[in-house]
Amino acid sequence: MSSTRREFLRTSTLLAASGSLLHPALRALAQDAATDASAAVNRHGFEKISWKANPFPMKQVRLRSGYLKELQERDRMYLFMLPNDRLAHSFRLTAGKPSMAQPLGGWEAPDCELRGHLAGGHYLSACALMYASTGDESLRLKAEGLVSLLAECQQPNGYLGAYPENFYDRLKHHESVWAPFYTYHKIMAGHLDMYTHCGSLMALETCKRMAGWAIEWIKPLSDEELEKIFKTEHGGMNEVMFNLYAITGEKKYLDAGYRFEHKDFFAPLVAHQDKLAGLHSNTNIPKVVGAARGYELTGDERYRDLAEYFWHTVAEHHSFAPGGTSNNNEGWSEPDAAGTHLAPGGQECCCSYNMLKLTRHLYGWNPEAVWMDYYEKLLWNVRAGTMDDDGMTMYYVPTIPGGWKTFGDAYEANLCCTGSGAEEYAKLVDTIYFHDDAALYVNQFVASELNWSEKDARIVQQTNFPVEEGTTLTLHGALTKSFALKIRAPRWAAKIRVRINDEEVAAVANADGYITLTRAWKAGDRIAVDLPMSLRQESVAGSPELASLAYGPLVLVACMGREGLNRAMIDAGQGPDMGQLPALPMPTFTGSEANWVRKVDDAELVFETVGQKKNFTLKPLYRVLDERYSIYWQKQA
Repeated sequence: MSSTRREFLRTSTLLAASGSLLHPALRALAQDAATDASAAVNRHGFEKISWKANPFPMKQVRLRSGYLKELQERDRMYLFMLPNDRLAHSFRLTAGKPSMAQPLGGWEAPDCELRGHLAGGHYLSACALMYASTGDESLRLKAEGLVSLLAECQQPNGYLGAYPENFYDRLKHHESVWAPFYTYHKIMAGHLDMYTHCGSLMALETCKRMAGWAIEWIKPLSDEELEKIFKTEHGGMNEVMFNLYAITGEKKYLDAGYRFEHKDFFAPLVAHQDKLAGLHSNTNIPKVVGAARGYELTGDERYRDLAEYFWHTVAEHHSFAPGGTSNNNEGWSEPDAAGTHLAPGGQECCCSYNMLKLTRHLYGWNPEAVWMDYYEKLLWNVRAGTMDDDGMTMYYVPTIPGGWKTFGDAYEANLCCTGSGAEEYAKLVDTIYFHDDAALYVNQFVASELNWSEKDARIVQQTNFPVEEGTTLTLHGALTKSFALKIRAPRWAAKIRVRINDEEVAAVANADGYITLTRAWKAGDRIAVDLPMSLRQESVAGSPELASLAYGPLVLVACMGREGLNRAMIDAGQGPDMGQLPALPMPTFTGSEANWVRKVDDAELVFETVGQKKNFTLKPLYRVLDERYSIYWQKQA
């Protein structure tokens, strides 16, 4: 057992014990408060645009035993590992309060200008999401304790930060400073998530006071001055202001959401012009997520149009075979040029996290399977394989031949992607199922359980997907209200079969990409879905000499060995150092339609090339954690 796991077990045992001392009535009140707060976003009627299909409250969905459940539990372990006093250390010092805690390192170190982004932001969001996903009362109590510590550090004018206010003076005077509003957004969002999912009124009040400070700060600035300031990364300040308006109905937050709009970035998108080349990828994706939220609250069609155009532009013209975006250390290149920009710093994990957030909005407006096909690709190829056994996450998913995955340290990394990763694995339940008044949408094939209380139904999904080529849904409960069952028909599945109680039924997808099953359901009904996978050879836009391989939704990579690779290089955190091990030649192939690859192990999804000058073993990218690999292959005449 690693020291990380030992510390987790000790800490979680103590916290669980303290949670068990909470009076049952108080625990029930806390859970009721969280439920009420989660519903408050829509209850007040501030939404102008309703989603056509909606996610279930996260507390109604639970993961069952399987690979994603393992990732969730590793993430929960990580969240318990970080002591509150260390998380609050820089906030306390900034507020002039004493702290004897050992500082965190990396991007949370006391001399790092981005400090506070994880400690007071991502961490709270992840705890809130994990509470919603698991009901872990001990973790909620721990996070509420951190909210209290941070509230003590908030200034009378509402400012809260792990760095002093004068960072914003540097921003205003266009002096070098590392993204203070980016961090401010994370802290606000963390507190808002604590209110939404945990019912923390203290967190909501802290967030409102933080918003008040930001509104006062930008008030005297002209739009022209703000555009200059917005050249520095500012995260999703527009999104968090819009979300605060959705909860409170106070127009000043709606106005602030508009003021934090980066017009220079949005203008080409509105004109349907791809001007992404040369821009920092994850600086800009959160702005579009904010635009999507703005559309829902205002009906501003400009926001919807630019969000949809942006999504198609990134997903179809600025992404690698696994679905991730960003290359050459976080930037975008020209469109359809992925094959010419293979690098150790490719596919930044934050980008994938935020593209998944954006995809959920677009799906809600227009619930078609195409959005969830993309979601599935990112989930299994760029998210699922980015956590090690101790719950440590990655910065980049390298695209360079011979690259390898690197994982951060619990206390000494604290990268942007450490934070977004902690959130990602805390909310794995949030997109498996959606619903409208008449139908249940099964979007992802994940071992899980849904309690659809409004229909007196409980649905259990049993699967070992993607190793298993199918899934089974079993219905339980009174089932007093009818509904249609809509099962996503993935584009990669050639011939889907559906059996209800062992009787085969028609499995034809509608125009929306879903197989719709309508009948009077009863307890015990069992729906078995076969999702046959096959090998595919996929071309690379702009690089006709290259190809990638896929099996069902999974990108297969060439395994290139461990020679020269050691644990210290894998635990490097910020991406592989190709100076220690240089890139390897891209593997070559002759053949077409993937007839040069065969499966050799069903249980482990292992493949191999045949008839090549040099043969390779292939595995799904998400299963490659400690060896060198290549995503792409070079055609040989």
